Amino acid sequence: MFDLNDCICFITNTASKKIVDAFNNRLEKSGTTRVQWMALYFIGAEDGMIQKDLSLKMNVQESSIARLMDRMEKENLCIRTRDAKDRRIIRVRLTPQGEALREELLPLGQAFHHEAIQQISQEKLAIFKEVLQSMVQNVAKKND
Repeated sequence: MFDLNDCICFITNTASKKIVDAFNNRLEKSGTTRVQWMALYFIGAEDGMIQKDLSLKMNVQESSIARLMDRMEKENLCIRTRDAKDRRIIRVRLTPQGEALREELLPLGQAFHHEAIQQISQEKLAIFKEVLQSMVQNVAKKND
């Protein structure tokens, strides 16, 4: 008999939601969101990142990224410019204010990561990542 409590989809979704909610609660104190934090991270890691590439890295639809960039531009955290060689391409850069916020928030992400994995061996973490990747590949094959 099927038991939802043993279903990997239910287990991973529940775990993910609890972890995401905990991280969001930490970031709220800094006046930002997990999605904005991720955008600051990726944009800061690659100056002049293509907006479409940002949506791929964040696993978010392009329309959602466009709205996020609208908000971040209004908050003076980033600027968008058209690519000089191909005007269809939109490049995103952090403003000095965005870079300062990124530098302030990166330690929060790092501390949260360390808290989440405390008392879990590197071997178990490697197995966890490998198993998750295998599951993703398994379901991706079925969706092609």
